[in-house]
Amino acid sequence: MKEREPDPIEYTMPGTLGQSIYNTLKKAILENKMKAGQKINEKEIADSFKVSRTPVREALVRLEAEGFAKITSHRDVVVKECSYEELTDIFQVIGILDGLAATLVIDKIDSKEFIKIEKMMAKLEHCYHQKDIEKYIDMKCAIHNRIWDHLTNKYLQKTLKNCLTHIRRCYYTLNSVVYKKEIIDISMKAHKDILEALKKKDKKKLKFLIQNQWNPPLL
Repeated sequence: MKEREPDPIEYTMPGTLGQSIYNTLKKAILENKMKAGQKINEKEIADSFKVSRTPVREALVRLEAEGFAKITSHRDVVVKECSYEELTDIFQVIGILDGLAATLVIDKIDSKEFIKIEKMMAKLEHCYHQKDIEKYIDMKCAIHNRIWDHLTNKYLQKTLKNCLTHIRRCYYTLNSVVYKKEIIDISMKAHKDILEALKKKDKKKLKFLIQNQWNPPLL
């Protein structure tokens, strides 16, 4: 009996309409321009981009799969809300993985790169003193991404950055929890300690500090 040939694989090429719509919607969600619980109107988006609903559906399916949107019991698509429980779950994962990442990149960060990270830390502290919490969060994320860019394990790098993306989204919807002054104070001190451990190439201490900084409800 002749074996059945496998079905052809369908590829979605980058730069398609669906990709453009996905990027636009994701950016709006991450910047809190589309609020948690807000309905995502498929027809309005299609009209805005002057396209059929097909690429819009492609974008919405991807956003749902990545946890940025959800389908309600009425078959509406809405921006997914972020709970404190979800945030703590992500922290548990990113804490372990970020600790691993620290041990992998510490020897790859030379003196020139350290100076760049040090300057970013100075900007972080400036945001802290200015009490500009949103910019503080943005700079904190930029520092993590800068360090993770040195990872040769791209799967680990992608996973960490994906976790951080969801954390930023949660910060907007849970600002009453994460924007408290005492939490920001602890966060700033933790980052100063991390910078010092990075400077001294103290792998064991760096791993501990990085894992500990992700203990809820820290930034």
